[in-house]
Amino acid sequence: MSEFFCGERLQIAREFRGLTQKQLGVEVAASPALVSLCEAGKKKDPAVDLVEAFGAVLGFEPPFFYRRVEDPFREDECSFRHRRATPERLKSQIRAHATLIGFVLDNLRLVFSFPTLNVPQIAVSTAEEIELAAESCRWHWGLGTDGPILHVGRVLEHAGVVIVTDVVKSAKVDAFSRFGRTTIIFLNQVIPSTSRWIFDIAHECGHLVLHRGLQTGDLETEGQANRFASSFLMPRKAFGREFGMKEFGWPHIFDLKKRWSVSAAAIVKRAYDLGLIGAVQYRRTFQYMSFKGWNKGEPYEPTFQAPEILRSALSSLGTSVELSLSTLCQQLHYSPITFHEVTGVSIPTVKVKPGIVIQLGQKDRSRSL
Repeated sequence: MSEFFCGERLQIAREFRGLTQKQLGVEVAASPALVSLCEAGKKKDPAVDLVEAFGAVLGFEPPFFYRRVEDPFREDECSFRHRRATPERLKSQIRAHATLIGFVLDNLRLVFSFPTLNVPQIAVSTAEEIELAAESCRWHWGLGTDGPILHVGRVLEHAGVVIVTDVVKSAKVDAFSRFGRTTIIFLNQVIPSTSRWIFDIAHECGHLVLHRGLQTGDLETEGQANRFASSFLMPRKAFGREFGMKEFGWPHIFDLKKRWSVSAAAIVKRAYDLGLIGAVQYRRTFQYMSFKGWNKGEPYEPTFQAPEILRSALSSLGTSVELSLSTLCQQLHYSPITFHEVTGVSIPTVKVKPGIVIQLGQKDRSRSL
């Protein structure tokens, strides 16, 4: 533990709670200027009672604030799906949450061997290059290009990408990804569409492959990631062959949806991108989908394979390894409530067995006093 207060950790904890410096100052009876000095590292030895107040309000034990941040999630490392519509405060909150999960994973790596990161990096500039990049990734991961991917999340986790669900609580963000020492995809399950979750994972995979070290969130990079996801999930030759086997219509579209585990909207867009349907048919199809309300939820949603790496590691604590959930929480200096909010896993409460009450006679009790 460092002897100096780490202002970056205070900022992470504050942003995780969605508070401004002014709001935190009100909670701990300090001025916003003092909070700012602490976060900026200009106040290396704040009063003990102030640090305790920070911890009580934010949900961390005081020692949490006296460690360096080895792997912070920086803005230029992160991609947000629907980034243009995402408030800056929400993006900061998600990055802070991701950093806290990174702390958890760093401790878990001391007792578990996680898959080695194995994500290709491919530069592209044209639609044809994106198609080839997606096909290259499928071959790189041993998937081939002749059929659907059964569990796209498992493919990414086997490649060393940790997928975390139920973190984003706003419909303003579909998904989030970051490439770094901890490479991670946050998936938003507030939006109840499994086909959308599957596409979002493939979309974030596109950012990890195509845009490493680049600023994302503009129309060009989002369009490239969407094209990559479509190409990755529906390889052009196999998909085109199956699309042309029957007359274009909703029974055929939903049959393709069941087989390829993607949305009807993604199927129609893929068919248009590949020149399998024209612009008029494409527009009329989406007009009908809007009329049916399918833009808010489609029928025949596919099953979804829940992410496994983090969940499996946490569920193994105290059984496969000596480290327990409670000990991990203590090592991190998270409160049990904070640990649950960060990971989605609750710290088990220890039930104390009632002791045996020995009834003493008057003489014996007098003697014991």
